[in-house]
Amino acid sequence: MLPGYDDFAQRLREKLQGAERVFVLGIGTDWKSDDRVGTVLARALARKLGAAARIRVASGGEAPENFTGAVRRFAPSHVVILDAVDHGLKPGTAFVAEERQIAVGDMTSHHLPLKLLMRFLRKSIPCQVVLVGVQPRNLLPGKRLSAPVRRTVAPLADFLATAIGEALEEKVQC
Repeated sequence: MLPGYDDFAQRLREKLQGAERVFVLGIGTDWKSDDRVGTVLARALARKLGAAARIRVASGGEAPENFTGAVRRFAPSHVVILDAVDHGLKPGTAFVAEERQIAVGDMTSHHLPLKLLMRFLRKSIPCQVVLVGVQPRNLLPGKRLSAPVRRTVAPLADFLATAIGEALEEKVQC
């Protein structure tokens, strides 16, 4: 694990401070093994959170820019983006990535580069944009998550539901 990523829980809670409304956007390509983790996490999180007035969860697939209108209409204080992000960590490791850590030209399977999406949301709403990345093991074509990434999904969805609920001071069932 790289320095600075062992404090995931603390960094996420800090990023969610002051949250009034949270929009969670899962990103991923369903036909590329671990790249699908953002959408899988979004669906798991939606089941855990249920219907909450101050939370929205969407699975943006490989074209998350198609959801920017829904995000703007909801007018969140915080947008949490869930995606597979290669940071050279142990596969399945979850981390909070800063926008400055992502190069504009980074190869992505999504239509709009992640950094540009984050910048667009932050400037057009305005809101705090938080990227929760999961280190992929395999981004080759395939319909299944790798074992280490699959093992991350349930505990990460539980943690995210709790952290978002605490930030909004709402009780969330896990």
